[in-house]
Amino acid sequence: MRSDVVTTLLAIVAAVSMVPAAVCEASGGRQTRWEEAARKSGLSDVDIAALGEQGVLITDQAYKQVFSAYLSYGTVPFITSDSLLNTYHVLYEESVLRLESAMARRLPGILRRVLDNLEEANAFLRRSKWFDEPTRLSKTRPELVSAAERRARLVMGIGLRLVDDAFRLGEAELDAIVDREVERIVEAAWSGMPEWLGKGDESFLALDYSRYKPRGFYTRSEGLKKYFRAVSWLQSVPFRVGRDEELLAILMLGSAMKHTGSGDYRTVQEAEQFFRAYGSFIGKGDDWDLVVAAQQVGTSMQLALANGELLKIRNELDEMAKRGGGRPQINDQDRLAPADPNAVAEPNFRIISAYRTPSAILFQQTTDLRRFTRPYPDGLEVAVALGSRFARQRLSDPQKAGVLETIDSCEGQFQGRSLYFGYLDALRALLDAPEEDTPDFMKTAIWEAKSCNTALAGWAQLRHTWVLQAKQTVHYRARMQAPRGFVEPEPEFFSRMADLAASSRRLLKQSGAFDPDYAWAIRDLEIFRGVLLTAENERTLRDELQRRARTEGVDPDLMGMLMRLDGQGPETWTEAYLREKAKWVDTVVADIRSGRMDQHAEVATALGRLDVDLEALWERLENVSHRIEVIAHKQLRGVNPNRSEVAFMQDYGKTIAGIMFYGGNSYLVPRDDAPRVVDVYANPDAGGYLHVGVARPRRLYVLYPWKDEAILCQGAVMPYYEFVTGRRVTDESWKGMLDSQERPGLPSWVRPIVSGGRLSKPELRDGY
Repeated sequence: MRSDVVTTLLAIVAAVSMVPAAVCEASGGRQTRWEEAARKSGLSDVDIAALGEQGVLITDQAYKQVFSAYLSYGTVPFITSDSLLNTYHVLYEESVLRLESAMARRLPGILRRVLDNLEEANAFLRRSKWFDEPTRLSKTRPELVSAAERRARLVMGIGLRLVDDAFRLGEAELDAIVDREVERIVEAAWSGMPEWLGKGDESFLALDYSRYKPRGFYTRSEGLKKYFRAVSWLQSVPFRVGRDEELLAILMLGSAMKHTGSGDYRTVQEAEQFFRAYGSFIGKGDDWDLVVAAQQVGTSMQLALANGELLKIRNELDEMAKRGGGRPQINDQDRLAPADPNAVAEPNFRIISAYRTPSAILFQQTTDLRRFTRPYPDGLEVAVALGSRFARQRLSDPQKAGVLETIDSCEGQFQGRSLYFGYLDALRALLDAPEEDTPDFMKTAIWEAKSCNTALAGWAQLRHTWVLQAKQTVHYRARMQAPRGFVEPEPEFFSRMADLAASSRRLLKQSGAFDPDYAWAIRDLEIFRGVLLTAENERTLRDELQRRARTEGVDPDLMGMLMRLDGQGPETWTEAYLREKAKWVDTVVADIRSGRMDQHAEVATALGRLDVDLEALWERLENVSHRIEVIAHKQLRGVNPNRSEVAFMQDYGKTIAGIMFYGGNSYLVPRDDAPRVVDVYANPDAGGYLHVGVARPRRLYVLYPWKDEAILCQGAVMPYYEFVTGRRVTDESWKGMLDSQERPGLPSWVRPIVSGGRLSKPELRDGY
C-alpha cells in the first residue's frame, strides 16, 4: 500500500512539474525578456550566458527550508522533484520518530522478561525432566553451560542497563562488568575486545564502540539516546554458530524468549512483533535474531542440547542457512575476510538484527578486498545500480570495469516489496532515459547531473532515517595486513619513562612547582594596561590585543575575562570606561606583586582558568608512556594494535604537542626553538669549550619487519652534536651556527646511518 502512495505522489509531481514549463512557455516571448528578468534577480552576465546555453543553472543563493524558494509571489514556480522528496522525508522521519519512541518504551519490558525467564526456561540443560537427573551436557561440560549463561546474561543485562539506569543483575562481578561496558558505550570512543567476550579472532577482532554514538533524530531526547545505544549494542554482539559457548548462549536466550511460564502467548507474540517491526519498511534482517533462536528451540532441539549434540545442531543450522539464504550479506564487524571467497561472514545470531539494505550489500561487494583495492565505495555506485547512465560514465576508478560488473551483478538486490524498495523505485524514475517530448534541456548531461544529485540526496536522506535499523558495511581487514603504525620496540624503556613521569610529578608537586604562577599574568596585565590607555573603543582594543598576541605572545583571552568580571559588556567599553579600567588593572598588579591576591578572588579564578595545569600534563605524559609500553609489548609478540591504539599512534604528534604547551591547533605554526646546546667541559690551556647539543628534529625512515614483510615507516630523530669552540655558545647562537658555514660535523659513529653521511642545512617541513 505504501508503494502505491509513493507512486501516486510521484504521479502528482510529474503532473505538477508540467505547470512551470507551461507557464514559462506562456510567459515567454523574446529572449531579452527572460534576460531582463534574470538580471533583476541578480544573475550576472556569465550566469545568464550559462543559463541560456544549458537551460538550467544552480546558483549560490540558499534557503533554510526548501519551501522558501516558492514563497516569492510574482515569479513563475518550477516545482522540483527535490522539493517533494524533501517534503516526504520531513514527514517520513517524524513518523518513524514516533514509531521509535513507542519502541523505546517497549524495549525494557521485553529485555527484562527474557532475563527473568532465563534460568527457568533453561532448566532442561541441567536436569532431565524425564529422569530428574543431571543431563549429559551438564555432566560432561558444566563449565560450558555456566559460561554460556554468563554471556547471555551479560549481553542482555548491558542492553537493559542502557535503557534502565536502575537495573542490576544482582551479582557484584557481573554488575561491575555491566558498569564498565555501559561507560564505554556512552563514551563511544574505545575500540577493543572486552575480556568477558573472550579473545578476538579473525572473524571478530574487536568492537568499535563509536558505533554506539547516537545519531540522527535519536539525539532529540535522553530516552531516544538510551534506546539508540541499547539497540546498537544488541545488534552488534555476534553469537556465532561455530562457537559452542556463543551458540549455546543464544539458544538459551531463545528458549527464555519462547518461555511463557503461565502460558501467556500474547506476550511472546508482542515480543516477536517488536523484533520484526520494520520488515515492511526496510526488508529482511541480515542476521538471525532472537526470534529465529526461539523458533529453533523445540522439543528435539532441547533434547539435542541436553545431550550435548552441539555439532549436530550446528550442522542443522548450516543447512538451514544454505536453504534459506541465512548467511549474512553485509559485514559490520572489525574482522578479517573469510577464507571462503564467496562468503561475507559466518552464520550468526544477534539479539536484534539490523536490516539488510541494497546499498549496504552493494558496498560490501564493491569494496571486498579479495577482489578490489578500494578503501571506500563511491556513492555514484548507487545511482549506477538504479540505472543512471550518467553515473556509469562518471564513475572514476582504476578498477572501473570490475566495479561496474559487480554493480550489475547486484541489480537484483535493488528490487523487492518493502517500502524501502518502493522508494528506490521512485528514484529510479529520475535516472532513466527522458521521454521523447521532454524539454531539450532535460535531455542534456547537465540535467542528468542534476537528477543524479537529486537521487543520491534522496537516498542519503533515507539512510539518515534508518541510521539505527539499517546495517552498516565495514571494510574487511586484510588477512596479512600490517599495523598502521609501529613504536620503537623497547617496552622497558617506556615503562621506566612512565615511572619517571610519575616520580617527577610527585616531587614537583611537593616542591610547589604547581602552585599558581602570576609572573606571566603581571607581564600581560602591564601590556594590557598600556593598550587600555591608547584604545579608543572596543574594536581598537581587540585589534591591538590581537596584534600583541602575535608579536609578543600575550594571552588574548586574559583581558576579555577580566573585563567581564564587573558584568559590563562591550557596548559599555567607551574611552572613559577603558581609562577607568586601566586604573583598576594598576591596583590588581600592585596587589599581585605584594602578595595580596586574596583581595581579588575573581581575578585569581580568571587567571586560574588560563594558567597551564602542569600536573595534568605530567599525568598525560605518564599515560602516554604506558600506552606506548603496551603497544611495544604487543608488537614484539606479533599482535596487531587495536583500533584505539592505531588512532593513538596516528594522533601521537598532536598528543605530544599538547604536552609541549601547544594548545588547540597552535601546533600548525610551531616555534623554531628545538635546538639546544650546552658547554660541558672547559680547557683553559687549550682555550676551548666542549659543547653538546641537539639540532632540529629530522625525519627518520625505518623498514620494520612484520610477518615476512618489510614495512616502510617514518618518524623523527633529534640529531646529536658535540664540538669544541673558543667561546661559549648560547641556544640562539647555536641556531645561527646550524644555518651557517660554521655548522659542525656529525660524530663519525652516527654517519653510517645518515643519508650521504652528513646532515646538510635543513629544509624545514613543519606543518601539513
